[in-house]
Amino acid sequence: MTESLRGRRVAIANRAEIAVRIATTCRRLDMIPVLLAGEPDLDGYAARSIGLVEPLGSAGSEMDVARVVAAARRVEADLLHPGYGFLSERAELSAACDDAGICFVGPSSTTLELCGDKLQTRLAAQRAGVPLLPASPPLGDEPTAWHAAAEDVGYPLLVKPAAAGGGRGMRRVVGPAALVDAIAAARREGGESGAGDVVYLERELAEPRHVEVQLAGDGFDAVVLGDRDCSLQRRHQKVVEEAPAPGLSPETRAALHTHAVAVARAVGLRGVATCEFLLGGDGLLAFLEVNPRLQVEHPVTEVVTGLDLVEWQFRLATGEGVRGLRGPAPRGHAIEARVYAEDPAAGFLPSPGRLATVVWPTRPDLRVDAGYALGDTVPTAYDPLIAKFIGHGADRDAASAALSAGLREVVVAGVTTNVAWLLSALAQPEVAGGRVTTATATRVPLPEPPRAFAIAAAVARALDRPPTADPWMAVGPFRVSGETALLFHGDDWEERAVVWKGPGGWMLRIDGAEGHLRWWRDVADVWTVTFGRVVARAAVIENSGVLDVASGGGRWRFRPGAMPARSAQRASLAGDGRIRAPLPGKVLRVDVAEGDHVVAGASLVTLSAMKIELGCSAPAAGTVGRVRCTPGQLVDAGEVLVEMALDGMAQLGTTEGTAS
Repeated sequence: MTESLRGRRVAIANRAEIAVRIATTCRRLDMIPVLLAGEPDLDGYAARSIGLVEPLGSAGSEMDVARVVAAARRVEADLLHPGYGFLSERAELSAACDDAGICFVGPSSTTLELCGDKLQTRLAAQRAGVPLLPASPPLGDEPTAWHAAAEDVGYPLLVKPAAAGGGRGMRRVVGPAALVDAIAAARREGGESGAGDVVYLERELAEPRHVEVQLAGDGFDAVVLGDRDCSLQRRHQKVVEEAPAPGLSPETRAALHTHAVAVARAVGLRGVATCEFLLGGDGLLAFLEVNPRLQVEHPVTEVVTGLDLVEWQFRLATGEGVRGLRGPAPRGHAIEARVYAEDPAAGFLPSPGRLATVVWPTRPDLRVDAGYALGDTVPTAYDPLIAKFIGHGADRDAASAALSAGLREVVVAGVTTNVAWLLSALAQPEVAGGRVTTATATRVPLPEPPRAFAIAAAVARALDRPPTADPWMAVGPFRVSGETALLFHGDDWEERAVVWKGPGGWMLRIDGAEGHLRWWRDVADVWTVTFGRVVARAAVIENSGVLDVASGGGRWRFRPGAMPARSAQRASLAGDGRIRAPLPGKVLRVDVAEGDHVVAGASLVTLSAMKIELGCSAPAAGTVGRVRCTPGQLVDAGEVLVEMALDGMAQLGTTEGTAS
């Protein structure tokens, strides 16, 4: 069947790692991939990897069905692959491709319309005899009716947009007092993401597992290609996934597969899809949704089955049936971790910016699906996923060890990533033992990046260059004999390092730890630094007097010298009272007025940025002075939104400071 695909042109209507992934299969099948790209991606990694690029327009044009189909026609595409997200579940795109004579690599518009409405999908699952959690009809505009519906469903519950995916817009509600605000927020975020403002209520299952079944269908029949566990989530979005789902009894696994096939038949699935379920600690199984497209986590299934799911998407889209397709028994185990440009210490706030250094590991037991490389910029307009790491081995322990080893080898500078948090998560007993639930991520401790090692890398960088060539040497002269003390500081810390030349080379003492300091630098400007018995790779970037050191998945930014007295005084406080936008975005709501006295953590302004809703809160108790934004206003990163007089800060004046 693949012979008929040779030479056919494929328009890829997506970006970053999934566009590269699709193009890889296209080339293996001797097809011709063409990337349809928005302006921020025209020079990005996917564009460079694929080579043939057709511009769509400014950021956001990727969501315009007419633009996408017109671009596919311009490049004379035979097929259009939407990847995941963006337009992959839009019935209008499937129908528009049909009208244009382009083969849509995905389900029919009828199936997409049905699966794009969670309420209609629930009805289809109910008719197929698949178990469900209690839920309400779509909510109207009357808050009184919302409370009545919530009482019928029962607390705790989830407010869920009927059309959004990936956890977008979902809100947890534990009691009546928070219901109205949660529904309003879910509607706003659903509208901002393009999913619409129709929401409903669904009973929350306490700390369930999130398990799913990979399917393939030809419009008439469907087959199971494996199962996965996707329970490790933050903000209702998956972060770590694995295949096969661990710890399932044969009876539970069989029930999952049977229910998934029933749902696939009920929606007339043609293509690959995932049927998702919740599994309670007491064995209760409940249908969640069906995603009629490729999933972000599809590589773990590919690794353990040996199947190329993108190839099967092409084959099913061009008329092949599933009669001869059977999911082989899984071989070994695979675990995927999503690497995001985000800051776990700031509530997983996205961290866009230019990637000054990028080194992805190369190991035989690790697959890396990357969407960015050195010099690329993680834009503010899109999801901050930058790569996926898939560790695999003969069993779950081997897969986890491979994944952890690969993550420890990552070197990324210029943005903050979640790599250190991922390593912390994989080391937790719940995760290591395969006892993960959807609440596990909330118990993962925030890791502490290795500050002593970061300073050791900074000292190595200073020692590596002659005094006249490096301004960092200004922190103090290095003598042939004797000790030299160096000071470094961050916003709220100061560290003293002592360096001297010993018989065996340079010696370093930091916070009581003492040892030899050695280093090597490769052509990618990545440093391998040894301090005593600690060995790690690091990127050391200097920008406007600030050193940015990335190592071990962590990131440190600091300056030479002692911490200024004013900064030391301010470090014990919450900031200077100027609340700034953490990212470029749009003001959705202003929650305070001038003269209001608020407590620490009180909501001041709500923004929409990078397709999520962000709350800017008071860093400490104080009085609102000037409100410098209005609903609907577009703001830049760092723009002052609210000025506050923080309690106890009058003596520090009004110098520039931090943001919430």
